[in-house]
Amino acid sequence: MAASTVIKRNLGRFISSRLFRITTSTPTPRPLYCHRWLSTSATPVPSTGRKYYSTDNVKNEKEDKVNQEPEHPNTSDKWSESEPGDDRKAEEEEEEYEHGIKQRVLNASLNHVLTLGWSKDALQAGARDEGLSDAAHGIFQKGGVEIVNHFYKKCNADLVEYMKQEVERQKAEGQEKPKIRPFIQNAVETRLKMIIPYQSIWKEAMAIQALPQNAPDSWKNLMNVCDDIWYFAGDRSTDFNWYTKRSSLAACYKATEIYMLQDSSPDYQDSWIFLDNRLNNLETLGKATRALEPFEGLIKGLFEMGRNAFGMNSRKR
Repeated sequence: MAASTVIKRNLGRFISSRLFRITTSTPTPRPLYCHRWLSTSATPVPSTGRKYYSTDNVKNEKEDKVNQEPEHPNTSDKWSESEPGDDRKAEEEEEEYEHGIKQRVLNASLNHVLTLGWSKDALQAGARDEGLSDAAHGIFQKGGVEIVNHFYKKCNADLVEYMKQEVERQKAEGQEKPKIRPFIQNAVETRLKMIIPYQSIWKEAMAIQALPQNAPDSWKNLMNVCDDIWYFAGDRSTDFNWYTKRSSLAACYKATEIYMLQDSSPDYQDSWIFLDNRLNNLETLGKATRALEPFEGLIKGLFEMGRNAFGMNSRKR
C-alpha cells in the first residue's frame, strides 16, 4: 500500500514538472501542416506548394473582412439611379436613329422606282446608295408599299409648306382669308402635279394602295391631304360639315387622279377641266347635304367609326 502511494506521488510530480515546462517555454516555430497546430507562424509548406496558415491568422483575416467597408457600399442605390425615364429616352433615341436611316433609304429608293418599281429591289438599291448593306431593306417589313406611303406623305408635307406660303402671300396683299374655291382648286392641282414624274408607274402604286392590308394607311394619307387643304382654305368647322367637306373633296381628288392616268392632253389641261367640273359638283353636293342635317348624329357616328377603324381617331389640330 505504501509502495503504491509513493509511486503515484512520484508520477504526479513528474507529470506536473512536464506540464510546467510546456507552459513556460517558448516553442520553436514550425511549418503548419494542419489547422490543429496552434502557432502564430504563417510559413507556407514549400514541398506541396500550398499555403497553410494558423487558425489565428484565419480568424484575424475574417475579422478584417467584416470590419472592412465594401468598395461599392451603395450598389443598390447605384442601380436605382437608372430611372424609367432614362430607358425611355434611350429607346426614343434609338427609334429616332432608325427613323433617320429609313428616311434616307426611302428617299434614295425613289430614284430607282421608275426602273425597279415600288418594290424591295428599289429599297435594296436605295440602301446601297446610302452605303448600307442590301439587307437593310429588312427594316421595311411591309415592303414596297412603304415607298408609296413615304412618297405620299412627302408630297403632303410639301403641299402644306406651299399652302402656308400662299396664305402668307395673300395676307401680305391685304386678303384676310383666301377665296375658298380658287384656293382649293389650286391646292388640288398643285398636289396632283407632284405625281407627274411617276405617272408611268402610278397605276402600280394605286394598285398597291388598294390592297386590303394597305388600305388603312392609304385612306389616312388621302384624308390628311384633304384635311390640310380645307384647313388652310380657312375652314374651322367642327360639326357635320367637317366630315362632308373632307369626304367630298377626297372623292373629287381621287376621281381627278384616276383621270390623269389616261390624260394625254398638253400640260394635262383636260385633267384640270375635269377637276373644275368636279368642284362644281362638290358645291352642288354641299347644298344637297344640308337636307341631311336631321341625320347629322347618325352620319357623324358612321364617320367616327370609320376614322377609328382606319387609325384616324386623333386630329392633328
